Amino acid sequence: MDNPIRAPVAAHTGIMLSTSAHTLLRSLFQDLSGDRHILNLSFRYVMSTAVDRWADHFEVEHPVVIERLHMALTGQTPAALIVRTFTDRVHETRPDGTIIPLKLVRGWRVEYRRLVPLDEAQMFNAHCIDAASGEPVPPEAGVEYVSAPEVDLSALERS
Repeated sequence: MDNPIRAPVAAHTGIMLSTSAHTLLRSLFQDLSGDRHILNLSFRYVMSTAVDRWADHFEVEHPVVIERLHMALTGQTPAALIVRTFTDRVHETRPDGTIIPLKLVRGWRVEYRRLVPLDEAQMFNAHCIDAASGEPVPPEAGVEYVSAPEVDLSALERS
């Protein structure tokens, strides 16, 4: 059986990433382990894309999401970024044979020219506390909330 954790993402062929978007991806993923990621961007509305990293090359399912992240970084509209990284570790195998990989979830507030890292507690609270009631919500199976690293975006100034 093929390992679903490493199944390739079908790259979107209609939109090419700009040089700035490539630079942004290299900066964002420089200190993140893993090659398979789901990037969620909340910028005016929520959008997401799968991102596979192969050395210094990226396959992006929906390039417009990366371009919008770049727009958020260069504009004044508040935004948030969550990255789910699929690890090679298996959290569990369900009785039907479904493999649940361990996913690391981290996030940043997007500000003008900055990604402000959120720590493990902030990530846990954002995902496991109901915003309306304040009541706890059980964590998703196979998810570990981790602190986001600082991201050096100075390379964007030169791209």
